[in-house]
Amino acid sequence: MLLNITGLFQRISGSPRDFPLTIRIFHSVLVICMAALIYNIPLNIVVGLPIVALASAISCLLAFTLYYLSRYGGKTTIARLIFCITGTALFVINYFLNSGIDGPTGFFFVLIMVIIVAVAPVNEYWYWVTSNIILLMGLHIIQYVHPEWVPYTYATKGERYVDISSAYITVVLMVLACFYIIRKRYESERLEAEQNAAKLERLDAEKNKLFSIISHDLRSPLAHIQNYLEMLVEYDLTDQERSSIKTQLLHSTRGTLDMVNNVLYWSKNQLEGAKASKQMLDVAVLLQPQVELFRSIAVGKQIELESIFMPDVSIWGNADMVQLIVRNLLNNAVKFTAPGGNVRISATSSAGVCLLVVKDSGDGNPVNLSEESFQFSTTTSRGTANETGVGLGLALCREYTAQLGGRIWFSNDQVSGVTFFIELPSAKSALIQKTVE
Repeated sequence: MLLNITGLFQRISGSPRDFPLTIRIFHSVLVICMAALIYNIPLNIVVGLPIVALASAISCLLAFTLYYLSRYGGKTTIARLIFCITGTALFVINYFLNSGIDGPTGFFFVLIMVIIVAVAPVNEYWYWVTSNIILLMGLHIIQYVHPEWVPYTYATKGERYVDISSAYITVVLMVLACFYIIRKRYESERLEAEQNAAKLERLDAEKNKLFSIISHDLRSPLAHIQNYLEMLVEYDLTDQERSSIKTQLLHSTRGTLDMVNNVLYWSKNQLEGAKASKQMLDVAVLLQPQVELFRSIAVGKQIELESIFMPDVSIWGNADMVQLIVRNLLNNAVKFTAPGGNVRISATSSAGVCLLVVKDSGDGNPVNLSEESFQFSTTTSRGTANETGVGLGLALCREYTAQLGGRIWFSNDQVSGVTFFIELPSAKSALIQKTVE
């Protein structure tokens, strides 16, 4: 119900994307004025003021025209100027038609001043407030000097009391409605500003982290690559030394490429948001090349890398995202496993989900990973062969797993090593869901 009312107010006043705050308040005020004038028409007929009732009807039609002109015609400045001038002029006329100082027009001058202050630019306040005061004081002087110009229109004392009391209630309700709209809009704008400020602060902090990564963790391996290349160019090396340097170059470039890829994926995810176009993916076909990519790295560290993919296991997901998740987990597993250890990746399917498991034997010491490991951090641990990282891998794994409709978690081995579990929708479950929809 509350959402429906909020949506109705937004349709009446206009979207914040299309209209600034003062214009949305202007639209709301016009609608409130129309409601008040519609109420005022039968009231003035009952108290014996048909001319005032006719003026109220004309004013209501004018308010509707101005609302349409501003809300849908884009002519807010003209509509607001016409509203301020004609509103004031109508109350001047009403002063002479409705008993002058003995009637309710003084209340209406207060009302029009409040409304104008609510909708007019700040630099116009002095003009409209001054003219309002001068006009009402001038009307009082005219009636004092020429009382015959302002006839007393009430037939009975009761009619006057009803008219003034009703006008007072109407003005109070209108003023309250105006201030409610202003306060509500202000709170909404303030909350949005606070949320945007918090978002900007978070993005700024992450930007600083990213610059820290680029200046430190990416600079270091590039410096190593440069040193290796200078050695190859400047020194006469044996074949064995050249082979060793080439191996080191290969490891450094692979690690640096992984860092750069993670930074690029993370930056794109933060700036644009990941758009996951999904399709049916055969796990063995999709992931076996990733396993082979890391097998040579594992062999270089004397680590056994084993893959066990059950037949006909599929995933309903995005190939690039799934590959990135697996690459990061395999990279971490090989990175933190000591020589002589083993890493295993497996895939099984049951109950409409595909379960990927990446397990490593670790470095021989207990590991105590926590949920904070999935947060972006500049504090990273070096691998068993002094490999570096950028603190983005697990954060990307979590983000992409969530965007694919899955979940990721881990368990720490009491002796050594960590096991990561990634649960993703299988193609079969996605097809069933699609058929049901």
